[in-house]
Amino acid sequence: MPVRPTALRAGIAAVLGGVLALGFVAPANAAPQTSTVVSHEAAAKVVRTKVTASPKSLSVVAGKRAKFSVSAKGTKLSYQWYVRKPGKSSYAKVAGAKTRTYGVTAMSRIDGARYRVVVTGAKGTVTSKSAALVVVSKPKIITDPADRQARSGDKVTFSVKAAGHGLTYTWRIASMESLDWQTLPGTGRSVTLTARSALNGSLVEVVVRNKAGRTESLPAFLDVTSTASDPYTPGSMGVAGEWALVVEHSDLDADAEVAAASPANPAAPAGSTYVTTTVLACNFSDEGTPAPATVRLRGKDGALYTTTGVALPAVPAAMTKKYSDAAEFGCSLSTVGALAPDSVIAGAVWAASGPATRYAPASTSYWAATVA
Repeated sequence: MPVRPTALRAGIAAVLGGVLALGFVAPANAAPQTSTVVSHEAAAKVVRTKVTASPKSLSVVAGKRAKFSVSAKGTKLSYQWYVRKPGKSSYAKVAGAKTRTYGVTAMSRIDGARYRVVVTGAKGTVTSKSAALVVVSKPKIITDPADRQARSGDKVTFSVKAAGHGLTYTWRIASMESLDWQTLPGTGRSVTLTARSALNGSLVEVVVRNKAGRTESLPAFLDVTSTASDPYTPGSMGVAGEWALVVEHSDLDADAEVAAASPANPAAPAGSTYVTTTVLACNFSDEGTPAPATVRLRGKDGALYTTTGVALPAVPAAMTKKYSDAAEFGCSLSTVGALAPDSVIAGAVWAASGPATRYAPASTSYWAATVA
């Protein structure tokens, strides 16, 4: 029997109703649905390789550790450090240096080396700027200050040549007797001072410093020839040519009574006085005995009053420039005198003139009198 349309529709409706009851078909009034498959593996964003901070130059004391570092951004980064050693024109790979930092012990042989790093990522390779390594070693004196000869009032300059980084200089002066060092003004590699009689026989040295330590130069000698306006004081030493003359004491006294007349101590005429001084004279030459020095009195009037010459003994044949005691210098103690008017004695000074030598020209040194 044929199925009626009404019954067919009812059957279809019943089947559809069951399907809806099982949740396979949306109700007629529900919003349209779309079925989509979503991957849970997120695609990583690849970042371009870039150096954000290059290594910085370092100044490190020899023996200490220097540490360079780099900052970079990018994806899957790797690092390789390179060095250009002093005197080289190209960079070489540093074995095993494959992290963002690199450490090396500072040594003088790598002073001035430059370091850089190549950063490689998923999107490009970049080379950093280079950084220098300055290795600070203890200062080294290349040339010590030289001895100087000057006349009182002259400007005298001492200089030193030293090697090292970050050097500072401290100049000092002292007498040979006390070695009581006094700091001179100025902090450069040279120092200039005004020569004075009181500085004769001084030692001048420089202390060179940096953050690795200090080094002292060998001392230089300062020989100052006195002048009438700036005489040596009694008991001081002056150099006339190769002569070294020391005034042991001075007998200048306008009211002194003169001893019995003799060739060394003649009677003084009225209005005059025969004054004397004792001089220790030494010969610093190793080429025999030069012509004797002459010691004279320079009066207040400026005139020179002649006295006997001071002759030094012959130098021993075995003498060398390395002296062991005063006897080897060839020294003698002499008393010299001058006959001068009483009116010029007060304020007078003794003048010692030495011969010209290959070391120094002829010179005149002055000693102060003790006359009030």
